[in-house]
Amino acid sequence: MSFRLKTILSIALIGSILLLVLILSMINFLNQSNQTQLQQRADSTSHLFARTVKDAVLSTDLASLDSFIKEIVNMPDMVYARISNNQFVLAEGGNLSRLNASSTGTAERSAKTDNMLATRVEIREAGRVYGVIELGMSTASVISLLSDARNWIIVIASFELALIVIFSYALGTYLTRQLQRLKIASESITQRGPGVQIKVRGSDEVAQMAHAFNRMSSSLAENYEQLSNSIKTEKRMTALAESNQAKNNAILNASLDALITIDEQGNVLDYNKVAEETFGWTSSEVIGNNLAQFIIPEEQRAAHHSGMKKYLQTKKGPVLNKRIELTAQHKVGHTFPIEINIAPIETQQGTMFTAFIRDISPRLQAETELRLAAQTFESSEAIFICETNGAIIRTNRAFSRITGYEHAEVAGKNPRILSSGQHSQEYYQAMWLSLIVHGKWSGEIYNRRKNGEIYPEYLNISSIKNGDGEISHYIAHFMDISEQKRNEENLRKAQREAEKSNESKSRFLAAMSHEIRTPMNAVLGILGLLRDTKLSDRQLELVQTGRDSGELLLTIINDILDFTKMDIDKLQLENSVFDLHLLLSSCNQLLANLAHKKSLSLTLTLAEDLPQFVKGDPERIRQILINLINNAIKFTKQGGVALSASVDSIAGGIVTLRCRVKDTGIGIRKAHQNSLFDEFTMVDQTHSRKYEGTGLGLAICKRLVSLMNGNISVSSQLGEGSTFAFTIELQMAQEDDSPAVLAVEQTEHIPLANTRILLAEDNPANQMVIKSILEFAKLQVDVVGNGCEALEVLQDRPYDLVLMDISMPEMDGMTATREIRKLSGAVRNIPIIALTAHHLNGDKERFIAAGMNDYLSKPIDRSATLSCIARWTPDSQTSQKNNRDRCAADEKTSLDDGGYFVDEQVLQQLVRDTNAEIVPELISLYIEDSQARVVLINKAITKQDVNTLEFEAHTLGSSAVAHGNDKLHKLMRSVEHLCQQNNQPQALEQAQQIATVAKESFRLLAQRAEQGFA
Repeated sequence: MSFRLKTILSIALIGSILLLVLILSMINFLNQSNQTQLQQRADSTSHLFARTVKDAVLSTDLASLDSFIKEIVNMPDMVYARISNNQFVLAEGGNLSRLNASSTGTAERSAKTDNMLATRVEIREAGRVYGVIELGMSTASVISLLSDARNWIIVIASFELALIVIFSYALGTYLTRQLQRLKIASESITQRGPGVQIKVRGSDEVAQMAHAFNRMSSSLAENYEQLSNSIKTEKRMTALAESNQAKNNAILNASLDALITIDEQGNVLDYNKVAEETFGWTSSEVIGNNLAQFIIPEEQRAAHHSGMKKYLQTKKGPVLNKRIELTAQHKVGHTFPIEINIAPIETQQGTMFTAFIRDISPRLQAETELRLAAQTFESSEAIFICETNGAIIRTNRAFSRITGYEHAEVAGKNPRILSSGQHSQEYYQAMWLSLIVHGKWSGEIYNRRKNGEIYPEYLNISSIKNGDGEISHYIAHFMDISEQKRNEENLRKAQREAEKSNESKSRFLAAMSHEIRTPMNAVLGILGLLRDTKLSDRQLELVQTGRDSGELLLTIINDILDFTKMDIDKLQLENSVFDLHLLLSSCNQLLANLAHKKSLSLTLTLAEDLPQFVKGDPERIRQILINLINNAIKFTKQGGVALSASVDSIAGGIVTLRCRVKDTGIGIRKAHQNSLFDEFTMVDQTHSRKYEGTGLGLAICKRLVSLMNGNISVSSQLGEGSTFAFTIELQMAQEDDSPAVLAVEQTEHIPLANTRILLAEDNPANQMVIKSILEFAKLQVDVVGNGCEALEVLQDRPYDLVLMDISMPEMDGMTATREIRKLSGAVRNIPIIALTAHHLNGDKERFIAAGMNDYLSKPIDRSATLSCIARWTPDSQTSQKNNRDRCAADEKTSLDDGGYFVDEQVLQQLVRDTNAEIVPELISLYIEDSQARVVLINKAITKQDVNTLEFEAHTLGSSAVAHGNDKLHKLMRSVEHLCQQNNQPQALEQAQQIATVAKESFRLLAQRAEQGFA
């Protein structure tokens, strides 16, 4: 908006506002004055009418009142009238709807509503109201007059407004005329340049401003001409500078080296692209800043500043205009080697320095690699290089040393000159195929030296590719491994010798076990027989003492055997599901009587988060706990022993169990605690020690804990007691995983009287013990001293069963058994029971493999011996006991008991339940799975792991009955019941039959499956 327009509008706006205020004031005055006059007229009319009708109201002259109403209603502008007393309307007339719509009150008043003015007057006499007069007068005529007046005022105001606009335009134009000329002149300067002059009229402030404008225009014209000349000159200089700069930039960018220019203060002036790539800093980051802060390592900056300062003073520099090698710093912080040439440039602005810099890391690395390659090529490993056609082009000294060929003798020849002739053509074809497909081949190969000697070598061949990805050369590395082969053979020989040594240890251990257990069998057996005779109390005490000593000696022997088995890695852990809470409780209960005899308390504390069912070796855990608790009771005189169990951690299905055995006993000196878990070590090693033992118990505990991925420790104070703690890892298990425990009445199988037994035993004491046991049971017993005699007697007289000792002179029990099985007739199938003092893993398997049916371990137990004989002889008697047993009395588990190897009815039912086509496949899967379970059962028998045996017997029995192996099913159920009733010896004895029954069952079932099903 122009200044002129603003001026005109301002004048017009001010006049309009004043006119509007005047008009509004006039209209408001007319409204107020007319309103006042109307009100006064209505009030005077109401009071006058009230005085006129007062007498008629007081006398209740209704006729007069109607007359008055009619007269006043006919008056102009009167709308309605009403006269009433306190109770009734005396008279009324006019527009009654308007009358009823008007409001009433108790006091005199008037109101204006809907273009009508309503009044109300009370008629009083002596202070009492006798009536009320209500009048309504129309204001329409007055309003009409006021509307006409407003219209005339608006017309007059519009005319005056037009005059204001005209006068405002004229006045504004006059006042801004000089300013308009200044504007036109300014636009002329913009278009044509300075020098424009305007005409000036008058002498006011605007005229003075116009004169100043003319002077400014003349001055600008002179300066403009000078500036134009200067600009032309500057353009020529700029064009020349840009040309020179373009040349410099082209040189900088085309350079293969980093170019950096700095001034005397060290600030960067030029910094090319190669410099950005070399140092990592961009030009925008570096230019204008001190170079030393960016690319010069901190330890060299002082020397850099000193050299620049010296040159500026003397104009001499020892490193200028020379190629030197220095260390530079990259943006990321690492340093790298550079080659630099610095040239000073003298200018009018001062001295500048331009540096040509090249990163020589690749060059130095290549030189290093060349040196390394050269050194490697001359290493002790033989190397030769071939072209793609197989021609040898390079060999090293090691090649000549190993093969006997000098380089000149093999250059250009194919490596096949080294062939030994011991590998087929297909072998070499596979080698070249690997090189082509995979680019490498490695392996052992036999080659021939120049002297004809064949030697083994380990050869590694790799292909080398050129820039196009094509194979250009082959490089081969090989080592003479003749010495390695000799060493491997020596190691194998040493291993065989070590294995023989271990085998010797095993044989020695077996022999020692036999030699110790055999007399122990006699000692304990005779003491047992003696105890059954009539003895005095003193004699009975002596016999019992002797038997207890024998049992203690047997425990020591077992400890020594356990430790030796660990030492030669013959001990294997079970892995079965068991009730951990029950195991811990049973350990305490087992030793409760021992603690009670010493008046000691024996407590058990289980953590709340201790899982009940876990998977591991329960018997070995029991062995550890009993050993620790027994030791605690042994070394505690008063107070008690506390067993506690808690969980260290649970992760990945593995629970780390922590057990503590704490006592209030004699304690252990600090000096003795470190060696406490060493074998054959006791705290008191003197001959006068109070407590007996072998010193193996804790060593065995430590070995067992280690086998379970745990550790054992002790903390003790002398005179205050000790705490033994150990951790072991167990697998988490569910209650469903634990085999069910069934309780049935224990049965003891007793062989029939007069059952004929042949006893093969070389030890006279054992002969007497065993014969006495058998004859006491009313069995007929013949005794022979070795296997040869047993073989002869069996061919002369009939027997129901043979008890065969393992170690005997002339012919041992296993050899005799094998010979018996070779005989003809029924004697070859006679049950043979091994009598063994052997106690190593694998012994039972060896006995069974030799043809024996079962075994009894020395020292001989009377009940176990009679039960075993009854099991393998027909028509045995069964006596009930009050305690529980593991197998039901009516279970038959011998190889010739009832039941079918293959039950055709079950197979036909299986066909009906599925279809004939898939039954052979189901049988095949069953046999495959069952054979694996038989392997697990054999391992369980070997380890005497009753829990695993029970679980696998249950599983295999269930599968067997579903697939028609009836005999195997019955055997499995019998073994399972024995395990469930905790009758371990009988369970393990009967389990010996599983392998034989299973093998025959699977063979016959497979034959039946081959015949197919309709």
